[in-house]
Amino acid sequence: MKLRPFLPISAAMMFALTACNADEEKIKIQEDVTNPSREEVRYHTQNEAKEAELLNNEVGLGDIREHFDRAYGKNNGDEEIAKYQGNFMLVTYEMHRAVNIQYQFGSYPKGEMSDEEIRKYIQERIPKDSIEMRKYTDKQNSDQELFEYKSESLGKALSRQSFRGDEPGTFTVVLSKNETGDVTAILSLGKGNKG
Repeated sequence: MKLRPFLPISAAMMFALTACNADEEKIKIQEDVTNPSREEVRYHTQNEAKEAELLNNEVGLGDIREHFDRAYGKNNGDEEIAKYQGNFMLVTYEMHRAVNIQYQFGSYPKGEMSDEEIRKYIQERIPKDSIEMRKYTDKQNSDQELFEYKSESLGKALSRQSFRGDEPGTFTVVLSKNETGDVTAILSLGKGNKG
């Protein structure tokens, strides 16, 4: 008999606890909506150079987000890492300019490319005034070639902080092949090897 008054009280407590959990979930969802990533905040608060001149023969390293959208279509990624042409091109922006680009030639939408075509493709997407400073093979990975460049126009277009302590205008192209022979190219600001 004493069990009957206990049941409504325990049911009320369970209901209250369940309601608290739902409120916590709602708060977490709301926090996700109200706390965008740093790049997303920058995207909405920094001024984009709408009439910026292309640094390269084709849209590439150092060029603005708007040029990428026009040249390569819809961004299928987000504001931090943009994806173009499926998974072929991944672009990281800083102050609306491409500071890191990864090309996955195994996913190139127009089909397979020779090593010579890949090098030409990349050359068209680095600054026109680029000067090769150094070329070497990674000691740890012989399937990886690194090319260090210097570009005055890139140094002027991006902030000094974008080069992370390296001399403004320096950038690196890393070419690597996987076990199936697919080539990946990474273009990024700064030097590839600090040594």
